[in-house]
Amino acid sequence: MKQLSRGTYQVVKQSIEKEARTLEVAHLNKDDQAIIDALKQYQNDDGGFGHGLESDIRLPHSSAIATSVALQHLAPLDRHKEVEEMIQRAITYLEQTFDHERQGWFAVPKEVNEYPHAFWWSVHENGKSWIDDNWGNPSAELIGYLLKYPSFTDQLDFHRLVDQSLQHFMALETFESEHELYCYQRFFTMHPSYYSDSLQTQMKKAVQQVVVTDEEEWSNYVPFPLKFKPSPGELEVGVKEGDIDANLDYFVDVLENEKQVTPPWSWNRDEDVWPVAKQEWQGVLTLEVLTYLQNYERIES
Repeated sequence: MKQLSRGTYQVVKQSIEKEARTLEVAHLNKDDQAIIDALKQYQNDDGGFGHGLESDIRLPHSSAIATSVALQHLAPLDRHKEVEEMIQRAITYLEQTFDHERQGWFAVPKEVNEYPHAFWWSVHENGKSWIDDNWGNPSAELIGYLLKYPSFTDQLDFHRLVDQSLQHFMALETFESEHELYCYQRFFTMHPSYYSDSLQTQMKKAVQQVVVTDEEEWSNYVPFPLKFKPSPGELEVGVKEGDIDANLDYFVDVLENEKQVTPPWSWNRDEDVWPVAKQEWQGVLTLEVLTYLQNYERIES
């Protein structure tokens, strides 16, 4: 069982502090107020979030996907009064942008095309991006926030939406999007009482279809085991312990050798802006891996 050396940990930590966004530095330092202050810079007057919070989308306007990212950061801090207010405003935005025909949200508005972005976020003539081919990303997760904060939800019948969301998940036979699974995973983590035996069986089936356990593939953009089990106490989704251990060993080696995690993708467009997004992702991904190693006690004391 490999451990990240203390010396490398310090180098990695310093690189995040020097090169990452304020938000990632705040998380690194476990500074609640700094996290809150950083997130405020991404919230718009309509309550939604934008301004490149999702680094592959440089759109300043609000989007459902960026708002879902913000809520991932905010929900663990909802004991703070100002966070509660930020969440309430975000849910107001979600209610106002809910698409009744879709019974959910489109990931990004068409205005995304007017700003630098990765090609997979482009909105096509049918009004959808490729991300919208899988309904649950981000709708399944966003419905989870409506259920978590019922006093903030005025206009939508979130109990009916939850039922529809779970029916959609149970009806899937092939699972094409790991991101849709991450959204359902976040829903069930927020609401474990909904994680019935049948839904757990379906989730395990889904994870087995998409998880990549071949170490040779982990340098690519793939759903590796730790994506589904980021800490020992996380939701049980059927990832094998041996695959988690191998994945942890792999990332110890990555940080020992590279001192950072570089995004294994590029935009193939807007090449003048991509380097900015790439550096931001480097901070996000490096912090993510460092957090895995901390969660599994893989850093030398």
